[in-house]
Amino acid sequence: MLVRVLIADPDEYLLDHYRDYLEPHGFEVATATTGLECVERLRECAPDVLVLEPSIPWGWGDGVLAMMHEEPDIPVVPVIVLSYGRDRGVLYRLAPFKIDDYQVKPLQPRRLAERIRALAQRQQGGL
Repeated sequence: MLVRVLIADPDEYLLDHYRDYLEPHGFEVATATTGLECVERLRECAPDVLVLEPSIPWGWGDGVLAMMHEEPDIPVVPVIVLSYGRDRGVLYRLAPFKIDDYQVKPLQPRRLAERIRALAQRQQGGL
């Protein structure tokens, strides 16, 4: 099963690291380094799962999630928040939105793949 994932993180090195691991393991990976770019990619590719760094510039994670729930042309997809530590401010800002998983950086690519695949399978009815 090919799983489409959008990873939104300002760290381009990390994006490349995750893409290099995920693509050979059955994932189609799109990336974004800003909130605005993330919203555009959501419109373009309708991923199975969004991996979101909450401090992404130009929109922040909560801005992206708000757009996803307010704009009819942006699909609502499962979300994994990937952040450094359990910052209460970040958790507070994201509290109004449905977050499916929260992982602390640095996260091993294998573990990220497991979490993405689990959410995609749950979303598609357990395939």
